[in-house]
Amino acid sequence: FDSYITPSKELDLSGFRLLDVDDRTVLPINTQVPLGVKADAIPGRLNRIGFTVNRPGLVFGRRSEICGANCRIIPIVVESASVSAFLN
Repeated sequence: FDSYITPSKELDLSGFRLLDVDDRTVLPINTQVPLGVKADAIPGRLNRIGFTVNRPGLVFGRRSEICGANCRIIPIVVESASVSAFLN
């Protein structure tokens, strides 16, 4: 799925400039989700970890790879929601 930085003109007062995206990754609460995590100290190494969210909320992050111009500023937003909201 595609997720892009929300332009500053389209942000509401609760948004974060250069951190908020137009399409957030939504994860259900109290459900085991496998994630791929790159270990920067070991080139080419990708680890899989189990991830469980205990309460609703938002987590903001950014890419760590520099693969081109402005690639390092690509934000990642994970939103945790109840299972019923996740299914909707």
